[in-house]
Formats: sequence, C-alpha cells, structure tokens
Amino acid sequence: MEKILEGNLDRFEVPDLLTFLSMGRRTGVLVLERDGQETKLFLRDGRPVFATSTQDTLRLGNLLVRSGKLKAPVVEKALERQGGGFRLGQILLAQRLLTEEELASFLKIQVSEVIFDTFDWHAGAFNFYDKVPPPATAVTLEMQLQNLIMEGVRRLDERGRLADLFPDLNMVVEALANPERVKQSVNLTKEEWQVFFLVDGRRSLNEICRLVGNPDELATLQILFHLLQAQFVAVLAPLPAAPESLADVAGVVQAVEGTSLLKDPPPAEPVEVEFNQAFLARKLDDDTKEVVNRNAVQYMGASTKVIVSRLTMLKDGHETSVPLTRDAHTLGRHRNNDIVISDPKVSSFHARIDRTLDGFQIVDLKSRNGTYVNGRKIETSRLKAGDEIRVGTARLVYKIDYTSSAS
Repeated sequence: MEKILEGNLDRFEVPDLLTFLSMGRRTGVLVLERDGQETKLFLRDGRPVFATSTQDTLRLGNLLVRSGKLKAPVVEKALERQGGGFRLGQILLAQRLLTEEELASFLKIQVSEVIFDTFDWHAGAFNFYDKVPPPATAVTLEMQLQNLIMEGVRRLDERGRLADLFPDLNMVVEALANPERVKQSVNLTKEEWQVFFLVDGRRSLNEICRLVGNPDELATLQILFHLLQAQFVAVLAPLPAAPESLADVAGVVQAVEGTSLLKDPPPAEPVEVEFNQAFLARKLDDDTKEVVNRNAVQYMGASTKVIVSRLTMLKDGHETSVPLTRDAHTLGRHRNNDIVISDPKVSSFHARIDRTLDGFQIVDLKSRNGTYVNGRKIETSRLKAGDEIRVGTARLVYKIDYTSSAS
C-alpha cells in the first residue's frame, strides 16, 4: 500500500482533492481523519465508488430511520442480532424488512452521505493510498464526479461565508466547462441552469445577480459558489471599467457595421444546428437518480425538440437578424449584454430571452420602462412566431425558422 499524497484539510477542501484525483484517474483510498472520526473514500479510475465512516449518524440503521423506511425499535432489535457476525443488511433481508433492490439503493445512498459529510470538513488530515480497491463485496456507487460534487455542495449552507468567498461583486465569472458537455451529462436545478447559462467571461457577479432577477441576491451567489466548487466556473479579477456608450442612434439596436443586432456580428454562413441523435438514444446507467435532488435534471435529457429561432428588425429599409443559438440571451443598454440597445429609455439589463422545452420565453428584468410583447406589458411571456417585442423604442420580431422533434 503506497501513500502518494498527504496534507491538511485546512488548506485543501475535499471536493478539490476529489477533482485532483479524478484528473489522474486514480484508483485507491483517500483516508480522512479528524478528532474522533475516520472516513475512507475509495476511488476507481478517479470516481468515488465506496465510503466508510466511524461516525454513528452515518450508519445504515440511522439512515433507514431518518428516511422513514423503518422504525427505530425495529432497527435496534435487528442490531441486537449482529453479535452473530451478520451484517445489518443481511438481517433485514432475512426478516424481509427490505428487498434486495431496496437494500442496494440505501447502501448507495449511505455511500453518498458519507462522502457529502466530508465536504464540510475544514480541519483534519488526509492521506491517499494508491491502488487500493474497495472491498470485494461492497455495493458501489456509479456516478459522475461533478454530479456528486454538485449535490454535496447543495447541501451546505455557505451563506455566512459568501462575503469571504466573493469579496468583490465586480469580479468576473468565466466558464471552465464546455456548456454542451454539461448539458448532456450533468444534473442541475432550473435555477442552477439559469445562472450557468449567464456565465460568459464578461459579466460580473453583480451583473449575473441582476440578470437572474431574484431579489434574494445571496441565493444566486450560493448557486455560483456551487458551480465554482464543481469546477464549472472560475472567478477572475474585475475587468477595467469602461463607460457605456449612448452616442449611437437612440432607440435603435446597436448594429456592428450595420449588419448585426449583436456586439459581435453573426457568421455570414447560415447557422447550422447539429443535433446529436446518438446521444439521445443512449441511456446513462448510473446512480444519479438515487442520490441527486429530484429537481435536478439533465438539460438535454428533458426534451428532444429542435427549435431554430431568431430576432429581426428593420433598419434603413434593411432587415437585420440575430440567431438565438444560446440558452440565454440578454438585452439592455450595458455593453455586457448579448444584444446592446443604445437607448436612454432602456435599462442597463432590461430583459432576458431563455430557451425552454418548447421554444423561447422573454423575461423582463424589472426594467424601468417595461418590456412589451405585441403592445402588452409583460413580466414573462412565451414567444410565438411573429411576436413583436418592444424594448424602449426598438422593435424586434421573433421568427421561427425550423421546428422538429428528434426521435
């Protein structure tokens, strides 16, 4: 048994250690120790698959009672029989208090609970021993590491630390993970997807909070912290301040060289939509559903509908358009919007267009002068082909070029 890594948990957090070991696809056991507790996390090819702990609250019997599956007296009576060398699970199976499927499920949940418990360790020691396999008879957890880390940090209440974690709300958030890969393999809640899609390497923490539109800013910062822990995003130093330009034609969407609604012009070639049919046909055989919050879902797994849409406007007798290729587009006067509208009547961050399961919707971000769809002031509105959006004095038309359902 070769020890290849050691250190103190006041300098390294467990999610960071697991990410580091995952990068090397290590197989072995990570031993964590603090006063009165020892926990072992077994990894196979960089993924945690089994865990044990000396903490009583993490034992199988306590888990069954907490979940409401069994009453405490029933578990206590079964524990009295362990003197004969039987495991608790074997006793519960023999007494037909659990089925084999239920026992396997609870054992996987127990493994995840032991792992999650270590995420809140801020003191203690760790040692990693290479090439140590889990016990041969262990029921192992098969789950992607990033899903496991996201679920673990969801359960931490870090609000008291957010001021230390994010000392300057002008710090810029940059995506580390490929959004397309994340959409196909990771389970996030609706709120987490919304925040993740607003990360573009330009927007600050403060701007993302404003664009989300949740009056509880701390809730958005906590989601950003979760994404940071899971290595989906990074926080960088603030960008140099740059004044907003209102010198362009008032009331008109800013056009780059007269060809685009965007700050950066779209490609001259038609937008191609590449839809990975093979992936949709593949079923991921893992234990995510056993462990992860039921509100967390795969973005690509929720729908197979393909929708190709764009916004158009008429300027100087010429129609300009921008394809809605992203999962979130923002409109407003500030330079960090996807669609910049140089109009004093438009708020800095005025509205957001979100992709949904059946198309797009527009959300007003508590703008000063409101967002209108077909002349009606809205807070949120699902967009239909031909709808006219009015933001300040700019008028945009929503068009659908193609709709299909993949099979």
